[in-house]
Amino acid sequence: MKKTLLFIFAFFIVSSTFAQENDEFNWNSPMLGKKAPALKVKEWLTEKPDTTGKFIILDFWATFCGPCVKFTPYMNEFAKKFKKDVVFIAIATQSKESVEKGIKDIQKIKKKTQEKYTPIEFYQATDPKYELFNSYQGEGIPMVIIIDPNGIVRWQGNPHGEYGDGKGGLTAKVIEDIIVKYKK
Repeated sequence: MKKTLLFIFAFFIVSSTFAQENDEFNWNSPMLGKKAPALKVKEWLTEKPDTTGKFIILDFWATFCGPCVKFTPYMNEFAKKFKKDVVFIAIATQSKESVEKGIKDIQKIKKKTQEKYTPIEFYQATDPKYELFNSYQGEGIPMVIIIDPNGIVRWQGNPHGEYGDGKGGLTAKVIEDIIVKYKK
């Protein structure tokens, strides 16, 4: 009986030690530090960008996603600020037709509420069957992915922060730090 208890005790100590070695795994960012999947989209809504030697920021969104639409002005600002080093791509998890209809709906709502409508001012594509989205093991939108020039995922998450509270969200400082750290 003592040997069995000793074995169980030793097993738990050893297994917990090995489990702690993988502290960098983040359940909210399962692709962090891994090779990014191929950039396979259903359809380009703009011209296809040249991503050679650049950082890539993928912004997964949908017209029916309020937080996605709300973050568009920030993404536009980031795209302007970092255009030398980064290619920004908005990936709609809808068909082209659905995106077009959704944008018209957003414009109507914004007009009624006298809010300013902000269109996406960078590259756009569609992923209506969530194939690319699922390859990043995404759980929900909005989801942003930052890929370095070597094809490694350096940031993954909700741009508003883990719980929409801004903490851990996407900022110009986050992007700048990644560029500085991983630039070729």
